[in-house]
Amino acid sequence: MSVSVRIVLIVIIGCGITVQKESEKGEPSIKPSIAIVGAGISGLSTARRLIELGIDDFDIYEGLDRIGGRIHAIPYKDGFLQMGAQFINGAENPLYKIANRLGLIADVVSDTAHVDNAHFAFGNQNVREEDIKTFLDFTSKLDPKYRSIAKHDEKTARRYTFKEIFTLDYMHFLKTQNFTETQKNVFDSLARSFRSYWEFEWAADWSTLSVHVLKEWNDYGPECESFATNRVGFKGILDEIAAPIPRNAFNFNSRVENINLNSNTGKIQLTVNDHLVPTEYDYVIVTSSLGVLKKYHHMMFTPPLPRQKIEAIEKIGFGGSCKVFFEWDQPFWSNNTYSIAPLPVRGMISEKLDAFEEETTILQVVDWAPNVLSAWYAGRGHQLVDNMSEEELKQRMTRLMREMYNDNGIPPPSKIIRTQLTKNELLLGSYSYMTQVQALSHISHSQLAIPVKLEGRPKILFAGEATHHRLFQTTIGGYLSGRREADRAVNDWFGTRYGFNQTNKMEMEDVSLINEKRNVPYISQPITSI
Repeated sequence: MSVSVRIVLIVIIGCGITVQKESEKGEPSIKPSIAIVGAGISGLSTARRLIELGIDDFDIYEGLDRIGGRIHAIPYKDGFLQMGAQFINGAENPLYKIANRLGLIADVVSDTAHVDNAHFAFGNQNVREEDIKTFLDFTSKLDPKYRSIAKHDEKTARRYTFKEIFTLDYMHFLKTQNFTETQKNVFDSLARSFRSYWEFEWAADWSTLSVHVLKEWNDYGPECESFATNRVGFKGILDEIAAPIPRNAFNFNSRVENINLNSNTGKIQLTVNDHLVPTEYDYVIVTSSLGVLKKYHHMMFTPPLPRQKIEAIEKIGFGGSCKVFFEWDQPFWSNNTYSIAPLPVRGMISEKLDAFEEETTILQVVDWAPNVLSAWYAGRGHQLVDNMSEEELKQRMTRLMREMYNDNGIPPPSKIIRTQLTKNELLLGSYSYMTQVQALSHISHSQLAIPVKLEGRPKILFAGEATHHRLFQTTIGGYLSGRREADRAVNDWFGTRYGFNQTNKMEMEDVSLINEKRNVPYISQPITSI
């Protein structure tokens, strides 16, 4: 888009604001009415962007009783336990700038720090430190190898899941040396930590996670590094984004059950909590999680979504990566412990490990609350843990720690703090990932961003991390996508009213990121319809 066109768009937005002032004298408003479904980071960024563009006629419908959605900070002592997001991927994005300005950045951390710095706890089992080193030396070469495959061998990357490609490398590793059966059992246990690295990172079962994701996803920052937030964390970021949004724009405990696009009038009505909302909207921006769309899309939209949209919803992955915080009155671990990797070995602790032993691979010390361990569960583990009672969790964790530390004096945790995402019908998981079937079908996450159109105009728009073409699964992707859809709606409204030429070119730039760098207003071009 040329500079001259950008200037025209800015002038039109300004005209819209001017005319709105005149409309207060009794003339009809020329501003669009917009509904935002969800008050997570995407919904909040949508609302904030609309305000920046002079649009104040919008309503936010949120099924929960709070903002944030999958981002949830729970007060604890003098900080907040981050039940959802706690890391920021890369520095070249608006969220890093917000966090850095507010003093919320704590440190730069490696994505593998929880394994690299782990204390491997194996109690009185016959585990040798040299065997642990041998295995870690083997796996240290795999991450760069898989990234190289994703970059240079697209066919292989699309074909294989991480489980499949690791199994090939692991079998080759076992054949290269004359390992004993005991050593192989130890390596099998260590392989769980390697599996958990990929599953934690992508909130995915690695048996469905495509290697091609390493090419599609890009935060433009150093590989395998993120910024950890401090004890305030995303609570501060959410509050900052939400600050200019009027309180009366929020409708909490308001679950949107149906979005009905009237093909005759072009207006949209919502059914919320079994009641039809009387307001008719010009646009609805849906920021629901992909998990919610997977389960409820056939009920949420009238008429039904287009076939290509449904295919994207069904084939793009959506998983869980949950944290469970275990509080002890006093730590039983040493002061210099960064993380604990329990290492129960089949044939040593028992002939067969149960699901809890296999899925509990890492417990990380909360740096500002050193009496708290944060256990991460992903893949199949998050559903396993979500279905366990707190008492059962306490008993199982106590038994595992006593065995791995060879200390029956370790007390049960005094408290458990968790959110059961898979059991929350308004969330149904953590974030999206690229499945093998998605990669083989050549479906991009950006396909989820394509709006439902009526007579060539976008009416039902989609934001959320799962709609971002390269930053899916991140809060940054969610934030940018909300601004993108606010731009799309405003661009369509004023473009149609004032006769701008619309384009069918897919807009793949991060326009909000461009705004941050250039510090100029910019209205993105619309994405082509299905």
